[in-house]
Amino acid sequence: MKEDWKECYIKAGKAVISAKNLAKQITKPGILLLEIAEKCENEILNLGCELSFPINISLNEIAAHYSPIIDDKTIVPDKGLLKIDIGSHYNGYIADSAITINIDNDEVLQNYIDAAEEALEAAISIFKPGTKLYELGRVIEQKIKSHHLNPIYNLGGHELQQNNLHAGNFIPNSQDERHNAVLKEGDCYACEPFATSGKGWVKNGKNSYIYRFKKKIQKNMSYEHLNYMNKIKDTCGNLPFSPRILEKNNLIPKNQISKIVDLFVRKGILDHYPILIEQTGAPVSQQEHTIIIDMEGHTIVTTKE
Repeated sequence: MKEDWKECYIKAGKAVISAKNLAKQITKPGILLLEIAEKCENEILNLGCELSFPINISLNEIAAHYSPIIDDKTIVPDKGLLKIDIGSHYNGYIADSAITINIDNDEVLQNYIDAAEEALEAAISIFKPGTKLYELGRVIEQKIKSHHLNPIYNLGGHELQQNNLHAGNFIPNSQDERHNAVLKEGDCYACEPFATSGKGWVKNGKNSYIYRFKKKIQKNMSYEHLNYMNKIKDTCGNLPFSPRILEKNNLIPKNQISKIVDLFVRKGILDHYPILIEQTGAPVSQQEHTIIIDMEGHTIVTTKE
């Protein structure tokens, strides 16, 4: 790693903190999800960082992967659990963090947030060289179950590397001993407990709102489509994106964006991320921080105030 890698993570983390604080301030019943998305994403850009993925704004049983569409008219409802997951990067070093907002301060729903927060703090407390990933999962599961809830067993944290949001190793939200990699100096992970009153498993929903460039294809592609493909690759790299960025940067005419994205998914040019829904329809909370271990073995939580 280069000498400034730690500072790059921290700079990205500060941008995420600022965007999270803004989200807390402006999220009220009746506000457009699109307004939250645009303001928070612009906050990251205005602080000199780039998006590592489009903001996720996922309500109740949707655990992840809802990001507002172009001209989205969805508003924040009067009550529920609203998860806001934000990512930025600086020179490719990624900070990823999430909060859950209890829209009307419902006491029952607050228990979901408390469970995820305590689980994350428990994991951070043992995030040091020599800890096995499933040991993080064990304390996460214990804390969530102490609130009479379940973790989401098929979601969890992920290793971060330069320009790579999901770099390989996985932090389970339970004591899954298949994940027995050991934390070491120089590691960076996003740790993200999810808590629910459901069975604790998510399934893919029918719709996708987030995409990622997968590979270039030349065969049977018109000059126009090749041009669009190259623009997406040059602008988004291999990090996830929302079609909103295609409109914002004038990469594709607005009235063609949906058609082109669908075509590129069918051709294998783009991957897509379906929304993730708790199988029983139960509410889900999420808390997440980015945690690094520097070369001296010190733990740094880059997105924690």
